[in-house]
Amino acid sequence: MARIESVDVFRFLAIISVITIHVHPFSPDVVSGGGAWVYLDIAINQFSRFAVPFFFVISGYFWGVSIRNGTPVASVSGSMARRVLIIFVSWSLIYAVLSAPELIMEQGLSGTLKIAYWNLVSIVTHGNVTLFVQGTKAHLWFLPALLFALGISAFFVERGKYRALVYASVVLYLIGLAAKAYSNTPLGFHADFNTRNGPFFGTILFVAGYFVSGLTPSHEWFVKGLALFAAGCAMHFLEVYFLWKAYGASPYQDYVVGTFLMGLGAAIASLSNHSLLRNKVLGGVGKYTLGIYAVHFAFVDMLGPLGNYFDTPLWDILYIALVFLFSFALVKLLSLNRITRRIVV
Repeated sequence: MARIESVDVFRFLAIISVITIHVHPFSPDVVSGGGAWVYLDIAINQFSRFAVPFFFVISGYFWGVSIRNGTPVASVSGSMARRVLIIFVSWSLIYAVLSAPELIMEQGLSGTLKIAYWNLVSIVTHGNVTLFVQGTKAHLWFLPALLFALGISAFFVERGKYRALVYASVVLYLIGLAAKAYSNTPLGFHADFNTRNGPFFGTILFVAGYFVSGLTPSHEWFVKGLALFAAGCAMHFLEVYFLWKAYGASPYQDYVVGTFLMGLGAAIASLSNHSLLRNKVLGGVGKYTLGIYAVHFAFVDMLGPLGNYFDTPLWDILYIALVFLFSFALVKLLSLNRITRRIVV
């Protein structure tokens, strides 16, 4: 189907937000002093949490549109799964090699081969489950989580079990919250695994996108989506503040109940194709966001040490811009080749 420019603009905003989370601007650790910087750091970090939920919802939406247009569930799901799996495996291998850049610099190709060999031996020897739900770099968790959401949704939709799909996705989300943000409360529990990974949070968002695909978007969705986003944002911050002050939870949370509404609201607003959301330059980034998501952490790591030479908040803004620009340039370059295009687009 034809691309929706407003969705691509939101994809740009979301990928900038993801980079912002990982760059951690205005953190008291990198900005001299403290005080208000702490709260600004928390506010920016938590506001940016709409991004990945948005990606889940919009992925479920376009998956649903393809199915409703007559493409068999197995066909559209298989195609999507292959694309995501290729990117996940490829970048897991790349980040495994990049884990020791000093050895690569010193020994060149032989150093690269040694690192790849050692990491493969470690993977085979230890069989770490985390590898399969997160890969070799923490941010890659989104890709297997998307595969889980896709697989679960395809299983129930293929059989017409829509109510069971909703129940299952809600239960998974509640388990994820109980073991993470709400783990210190009477409603929670402590788990030996990070419920951010796997099917817990992404499934309900993907499912929401699927059900939204059964509706007809309009320009009015812009205001409705922003209203839902604002409500979710307020709820997210209130939850995080309450959990922080009442139960000593971290103020840096991946997901709470309100986060779901933030992601859904952002997706609904993006589907409005409102004139305020049409920008060819920003929209042109849209089809590259999955690749940018995969590659950007290489530049977060590479450029991070430069912060030691700049004791100013302006560096944090420049840091975000540079990570995005280098990531976008690399993805554009890789997309020009038929083989490397598959790992970024």
